[in-house]
Amino acid sequence: MSESAIRWVIGFDIGGTKIEAALINEIGVMDHKIRVPSPDTRADTIQVLLDIVNELSSRHPIKGVGFGIPGSICDGIMRNAPNSRAINGTEFAKEVAAALDVPSIFENDANCLAVAESSWGIAKGIKDVVGVILGTGIGVGVVTQGRLFNGAHGWAPEPGHIPLDVCGRPCECGLLGCVEAYLSGPSILKRYQDSDPILERSSCEQLFEDESDEHVQAILAETQRLYVRFLGMLVSLYDPSMIVLGGGLSNQPLFMDGIEEMMVKQTFGTNEMPRVKRALLGPESGKFGAASLMFQSLSKAIKD
Repeated sequence: MSESAIRWVIGFDIGGTKIEAALINEIGVMDHKIRVPSPDTRADTIQVLLDIVNELSSRHPIKGVGFGIPGSICDGIMRNAPNSRAINGTEFAKEVAAALDVPSIFENDANCLAVAESSWGIAKGIKDVVGVILGTGIGVGVVTQGRLFNGAHGWAPEPGHIPLDVCGRPCECGLLGCVEAYLSGPSILKRYQDSDPILERSSCEQLFEDESDEHVQAILAETQRLYVRFLGMLVSLYDPSMIVLGGGLSNQPLFMDGIEEMMVKQTFGTNEMPRVKRALLGPESGKFGAASLMFQSLSKAIKD
């Protein structure tokens, strides 16, 4: 394929504190990444997105724009994005799409992780992949038989809000005992602080670095048990060939070392476990996944 024939799109990763975007072509090459703080208002957010599109499209003609977002679009409304208050509960996607003169697509960031890794990353060529974001929250994206799984209304899957304990810890979503209430970074730290208010640790990362404190180690051991149970749930639900981990906690050995062997006791009907791998594209997965979905949409439009 000649350089002039290669198509480019813009991939966005919209977060609660930052917006990133880059030009990405159909063979998975990224060019000219931009990162800016997330504005405080919806109007300012939309203007920033349009300014970035204008800047990047001046470098390469683009065929479309893909947006990785921290929630889901249900009935035209941005949902389940509590850390992005400026756009949560609004018709943000509709307003952005109307202001663009090229096709656009909007997709949850965890879904973008799964798509990115199955398109260009560690799971390239694998048809059944579950992507898990371990960070401030717990996000899950599922690719099954090569297609993204969204459910009937476009917001699935959300196993981070399936209870590990129906009478357990309160979750930010309003339910009790959710996976996220135990395995997100802030939840791990909160469980430690609640167990002994005298103990001083200001970040989850400090817990992973402290190998001498028996109390810390007990919290981390419980975290690993619950994490393995969570992965077992994902295997039983989706039967993936690979589970790909992304997010700030994915680099911790606790979530990787020996995990596949531990999962066997948490699943039903099989001893054959999926491989558990760290995301190859790492923090770029939101942009790459959004771009890949945009290319898929463009190809479908040509076929139709």
